[in-house]
Amino acid sequence: GARGCESRLHLAKMRPSSARYVDMEKGDGLVEQPSSSPPPPGPNSTPATTSQHPTVGPEPTWTVDEAIDEIGFGPFQLVMLCVTGLAWMGDAMEMMLLSFLGPAARCEWGIAPWQEGMLTSVVFVGMLVGAPTWGQIADWKGRKLAFFCTTLWIFIAGLASSFAGSFDELCAWRAIVGFGLGGVPVAFSVFMEFLPSGNRGVWLTIIETFWTLGSVAAAGLAWVVLPHHSWRLLLQLSTAPLALLLLLIPFISESPYHSAAVGDYAAAKATLTRMAKANAPRNPVALPKGTLVSPLRFQSSVARDEGAWRFERFVSTACKPFRRIATLLEKGQRKQTLMLWFIFFAVAFSYYGVVLLTTEVHVDSNAARGDGRKGGTRGGDDAVACTGHGSPDLDYGAYRDIFVSSTAELPGLVLAALSVDLIGRRNSLSSSMALNVVPLLALLGYATFPIWLETLALFLSRAASMWAFTVLYIYAPETVNTSVRATAMGMGNAVARLGGMLCPLFAVEMVESGRMTGAIAFFAALACITSIVAFFLPIETAGKRLDQMDETAEERHGDVELTYGATEPTSKK
Repeated sequence: GARGCESRLHLAKMRPSSARYVDMEKGDGLVEQPSSSPPPPGPNSTPATTSQHPTVGPEPTWTVDEAIDEIGFGPFQLVMLCVTGLAWMGDAMEMMLLSFLGPAARCEWGIAPWQEGMLTSVVFVGMLVGAPTWGQIADWKGRKLAFFCTTLWIFIAGLASSFAGSFDELCAWRAIVGFGLGGVPVAFSVFMEFLPSGNRGVWLTIIETFWTLGSVAAAGLAWVVLPHHSWRLLLQLSTAPLALLLLLIPFISESPYHSAAVGDYAAAKATLTRMAKANAPRNPVALPKGTLVSPLRFQSSVARDEGAWRFERFVSTACKPFRRIATLLEKGQRKQTLMLWFIFFAVAFSYYGVVLLTTEVHVDSNAARGDGRKGGTRGGDDAVACTGHGSPDLDYGAYRDIFVSSTAELPGLVLAALSVDLIGRRNSLSSSMALNVVPLLALLGYATFPIWLETLALFLSRAASMWAFTVLYIYAPETVNTSVRATAMGMGNAVARLGGMLCPLFAVEMVESGRMTGAIAFFAALACITSIVAFFLPIETAGKRLDQMDETAEERHGDVELTYGATEPTSKK
């Protein structure tokens, strides 16, 4: 149990420094390699000869990092890109629907504006709980299982919510959808752990294009469906990417990083071999010679302690998730973790706030309508014009502007791709949030703006927010090792969902109550503070390998070195 972990580290401290400790392919956790130094001479000692004591050098070792870098990028990774990208696309569509679902619920059941904001918040409450839950399942039982389960969960709950008979029932089903959406970042970890280190940043930016495609598809689908059909059909059609994904997931491989981290070296080698054959069928790259090793496994002493009592093992298993989370707050990692959690909160708050604000402005905007009906944002009566089938009645110009705003994520992705390796992760994060301040400050003069200028400012703000979100998703998982990577992303996303849960208070309720200036000022101030925090992040991970072993690690336990993700030289720490 927990005492086993402490005993293992204590024994590591007590071992002589001449011993070498590695996580061997067939070993049990940490394996001691006896020193090759000859015994001291004694009265009965016999001089060593070459024939009696042949010199045998240490067996070469290799890591999953080195193998993937040797194999390189190819068709195998392209297939993984498409499969994991469908998860991002489905996630984006479910999130983008929130901006249409609130006004539709007002038309269907005549709910108050604060209830409209609650419909968005319950989704984020579900994500707040689901993100760390699915992350820990992915670290415990594997990426592939968690990926499949979260996709199936979202598909069933999303379809069921289209049949809701009351507003309360709709909120309940959307909260369940949110719990599943909390696990979507597992797909990001799956793709990341198949990428070579050299161009990892670019390809992790490319997968974000599926999010943008999902956002644009949701806006376009709403444009086609809502003027003529119920919002229920829109929900049903939006589950299509998830249905396709469920058919494809069984054919993908488990992450070789996770397989090696839990001691299943045969599975890791099989996956790497399959990758090599897929990328070069005629002349596949051979795996390195020697023994496959992996970084210190988080739960090795617990998982392999066969002599423990059953009750102790049960308690130990139950406490694993909390120990993984505690690892993120250990000395040497605590500052990085807390700063990243703040950035997750702020970036999500800004991004989802702009998404909701875009629709809210056009749904309630008198200027966006050609029939003279009034709306709440620009001094109307806070009424939403509705169709006969229970959908918000927006004119062509409103749908066009919402669609155009959703395409703002494309330039954000381009900026992320250009900057993430060129100026580094930290500088990219800081620059994106600093840029976000400019259009937000310009929006303070919205009362005198024509509608096209307001749309342009929202476009630029969404582009900057997408730039920041993309770089954050690349940077955050690179700062931790495989054994806690999904848990770390889950916790970061939980904090992000907290930001998403609170942003309707500003982007919906404050706007509808005529306090749009105060809401925008808060968004601008938060973006400015986030830019400063990002600039002072402790480490840079651009160009580093995942789980990179570094002799300058910040923490050492005896002869056992603990490292966190992609590390950098001591001089920069």
